[in-house]
Amino acid sequence: MPKYAKVKVSKRLLASLEKHMDEAVGMARYGRFKSWLHYANLQSWQEQGWHFNYQNYNGVESHCTCGLAIASDADPEIGGLAGLKLDPLHRASGHRYLPALKGVCVAFIYDFDWMEDKGVYFYKALCQKCGSHTELISNHDARLFENEHNGACAVKTRK
Repeated sequence: MPKYAKVKVSKRLLASLEKHMDEAVGMARYGRFKSWLHYANLQSWQEQGWHFNYQNYNGVESHCTCGLAIASDADPEIGGLAGLKLDPLHRASGHRYLPALKGVCVAFIYDFDWMEDKGVYFYKALCQKCGSHTELISNHDARLFENEHNGACAVKTRK
């Protein structure tokens, strides 16, 4: 049974963190900015659909932006994806759909790159079930890939 961390970031939380940051003085303001930035980035990556090894508590557990938590020294569960730059978290099963943080998916966005000439991010997606993966494509196309593979390769589809 997969283990999950609570990673939902509400607008209310971000507003509260921003208020505390604005009220802080000196170096405390910088510390509160870093706290706000942590949660703002997490929320942004969840909205983009990017599954990323974002949090690591004391080197014991690695956490994904979807909440999936695994031991940092865990052996990869999913094989057959040689050549892709995946960490053990990407090779763990049990990822949740983003941004809903519900259900279990087999296909997801695992990497991105800023395309300076286009002024947008492009993404890489993979399906853990059949091993298909993309090169850098638009977020729209990466989401289509996810939906197709989560429908064809898994029991449940994204709503």
